[in-house]
Amino acid sequence: MIKKIKNLNLRTIANSGQCFRMYEVEENVFNVLSSDKMLRVTMINNDTYDFDCSEKEFKYYHHYFDLSDSYGKYSKICKSNDKFLKKCIDFSKGLRILNQDKFEMIISFIISQRKSVKAIQTSIERMCKLSGKAIKNKYGTFYSFPNAKEILKLSKVQLLSCGMGYRTDYIVDFCKDYIAGKYDLEKMDKMSDDELIETLLTIKGVGIKVASCVALFAYHRMSICPVDVWISRVLDKKYNGKIPKEYQEYAGMIQQYWFNYTRINKLD
Repeated sequence: MIKKIKNLNLRTIANSGQCFRMYEVEENVFNVLSSDKMLRVTMINNDTYDFDCSEKEFKYYHHYFDLSDSYGKYSKICKSNDKFLKKCIDFSKGLRILNQDKFEMIISFIISQRKSVKAIQTSIERMCKLSGKAIKNKYGTFYSFPNAKEILKLSKVQLLSCGMGYRTDYIVDFCKDYIAGKYDLEKMDKMSDDELIETLLTIKGVGIKVASCVALFAYHRMSICPVDVWISRVLDKKYNGKIPKEYQEYAGMIQQYWFNYTRINKLD
């Protein structure tokens, strides 16, 4: 199914640190795994894509890729004298904030602590293969992201074999709390940004960085800016240690522009 879409670059998104199950399997060809779904997407050119799915299935991905937003406004938000942000935005054309599964994001970002992106991906795929459901299609066999009950069927030894380390107990505790009804992830969508962060911080093993990532990448709270070592350097070197008030409304998106640029280029 051919679609023309402006401001979408799968390679940039796949390497942006917001998702861990989007892979470029050959040049311009991507496997996108989300929850219990798998999609093959081919980038034909800068604004033309082949989504190997039906129109009905595409409704899910229209939301997943946040295609209701043109993302044109973000190129206009930087102050005229902010040459650094303009450089980051120009470098990162096609970057979007995905609408990802809330449970998957909490587990994924608990796993992400003190790990490289490659190590995070490896841990998640091992867990999915051990406890997810098989998804078979013409491209091969893939595995869904497991739900809480499926994860709890794994022994501690099995979870440790996935490279979870000290995060194992956090994952088990959250799954138990989730099943017990302590966290209603959909109702949390109605919370204010502050309430959402406060609630996420009550999950064992979730600190402010993980809570901010979940708020941005699962709940689409665009004003929340996760701060890691890359963003800390940007803020210290370019913005006197804090996000300018003019950028606060879209701080999460701006953070992605900063992150994508500085991770690849020298921060001068």
